[in-house]
Amino acid sequence: MKKFPLIILFLTAFASTTLMGKTDRDVALVFKVKGKVDVLKSNKNNALLAKRGMRLDAGDQIQTDQDGFMALIFTDDKSMMKIRGNSDVIIRGKRQKKTFTKRIFMGIGEAWVHVSPQLVSDFRIETPTGVAAVKGTEFYTIVDQNGNVSIFATKGIVELMNQLGSVMVHAGEAGFSDGKSEPKAKKIKPGQAPGWANSNGNGEEKVLDIEFEDKDGTKKHMKIYYK
Repeated sequence: MKKFPLIILFLTAFASTTLMGKTDRDVALVFKVKGKVDVLKSNKNNALLAKRGMRLDAGDQIQTDQDGFMALIFTDDKSMMKIRGNSDVIIRGKRQKKTFTKRIFMGIGEAWVHVSPQLVSDFRIETPTGVAAVKGTEFYTIVDQNGNVSIFATKGIVELMNQLGSVMVHAGEAGFSDGKSEPKAKKIKPGQAPGWANSNGNGEEKVLDIEFEDKDGTKKHMKIYYK
């Protein structure tokens, strides 16, 4: 008789963990990889080599080597992120109904983000010295070895915040935060912003057709067109 409560408790805990885990599964899909990129899955102890079509879950950590590169797309709103070499990124966030609130932690490296202007997306990049909140559609983030962050807005507006204040970074501007003073923004000259996110292909458009399950277990197909 004493075993039944233990068994019921175990099954309840298992069911709760399974349900909770399922809502955080398949939040993003990898559609391009170059060089060596490791993915430390949130539910595994060992790292996996990233490959096209890999599903990413909340809590997964992405580490790119010097020549590594990864492009991924979020399944809820088709937001896109490209991660350059020598970067360390953790996908964090929480599902709310049909959307996934994105809290991407970036310890070091370079990344590019694009959010469709037709969609309202809760997308933030968190760094050791500041947080970049998407108010527009496209920007670069660079975090150096000291944790200092630089934001280059190429389309729309990005709000750069830290514990001392915030600043709006408009297209054609760069924002900076070192965590020791209020974030600052300034105009930059043409060509000063990074441009590597648009120069990774050979101009030929390709299509990737991926099957995945949404949070309700329904199978869907996603077609990603890229160069």
